[in-house]
Amino acid sequence: MSTAKDRERLRCVAADYAEIVGSDEMDARRERWRLSNGLGERTVPFQIEDNGSFLQDLMPEPQCEGAFERECEAQMLRAVTNFRLIDDDRIFPRQFEVHWAVGRSSVCPELQIRRVPDSTGRELGYETNTPLAKLASSLHKLRPSEFSVDREATQQRAEQAEEAFGDILPVRIVGRQISSAGASLAQKAVLLIGMDELYIAMMDQPENVHLFFEFISDDGVRFADWLEEEGLVTTGEHAFDCGSGSCVYTDELPRREIAEGEKARAQDCWGFVEAQEAAGISPAAYAEFIHPYQRRMGDRYGLINYGCCEAVHDFWPTLSRFAKLRKVTVSPWCNVEAIVAKAGRSVVLSRKPHPMRLCGLRFSPDEFEADIKHTLEVTRESFVELIFRDTCPLNGEMVGRLAQACSIIKRLVGRGD
Repeated sequence: MSTAKDRERLRCVAADYAEIVGSDEMDARRERWRLSNGLGERTVPFQIEDNGSFLQDLMPEPQCEGAFERECEAQMLRAVTNFRLIDDDRIFPRQFEVHWAVGRSSVCPELQIRRVPDSTGRELGYETNTPLAKLASSLHKLRPSEFSVDREATQQRAEQAEEAFGDILPVRIVGRQISSAGASLAQKAVLLIGMDELYIAMMDQPENVHLFFEFISDDGVRFADWLEEEGLVTTGEHAFDCGSGSCVYTDELPRREIAEGEKARAQDCWGFVEAQEAAGISPAAYAEFIHPYQRRMGDRYGLINYGCCEAVHDFWPTLSRFAKLRKVTVSPWCNVEAIVAKAGRSVVLSRKPHPMRLCGLRFSPDEFEADIKHTLEVTRESFVELIFRDTCPLNGEMVGRLAQACSIIKRLVGRGD
């Protein structure tokens, strides 16, 4: 039962949130993303992702005492803190979102993941027991995933939020899992098989590698089918985030009229596809072993956001075969000139500048500006966005550094002094 103190605190934060998402500035940001994502205008939107702990350090400590209330408060405080202290182009939903409580079991019950904390206490590193390392004799260990949804718990959370502050900020239940239903095929292979073992298997037992990816991709398709049939898909412009830190605000989806009570499908949504663990294989190996299985789910989406840390310039001839490819990540390890020459203006280049320019022990505004200038010059005829990722940890004076970085970027793209 929510206390009067918690309720008052939630209403106060909800009012701040509602003011922000309904502001003229937030509308201007939405328009920048809409134009860029739709290949309509080169607006160069940008945002700084928190992959470590700096936003947590910037955020005020939640004041609510109840567990649910603290979760709601923290969810809204993230937006309020970002808007007030990080002057990037990040946008937030016009409503408070409660996500469907969806479960998906592992395809291999024997998989074990061991994590250890780093010097700051964050458990980022891990290792697995690679239960399919001996692939030829281990494929039988794979099991189709089982899916579940706790509708009662989800509805209860939504009703609690609605009762607490629904008159200030609309509350909506959403389902985002469809966007990543077929993602991470290569990651799953590395977790289960091991990277060295996977690469070697591509050479000495290709038939088993194909059997593995066929099983994994089929499992992703089954998950998407289940989400669609259960009515757990949320469509269109509400899907602000879709993998690898990018904002996918759009007015292009859905492309059809969805009648009252009709279920939304993957075709009405953005999808996220990547294969960063395939960074060490040849373009030919990617085309043979990874891409065909990515397309089983990928080509069902209305639009695709592709890539994470892998360098995509050599994979482009194959990547371009996706039916609805709209964004391609240009990581720090990607040859920017090469992907610009190959992709042209056919997609949005989601450029991830080298994180150490922002979060190194020493922050040099001049070096940071030179790096951004180079990207903007090379991509001057392309649609491009800037997404700062892997900012963990962000050293130095956090508030000042982030504000200075945002100011530099806005000036370089013509939106600042």
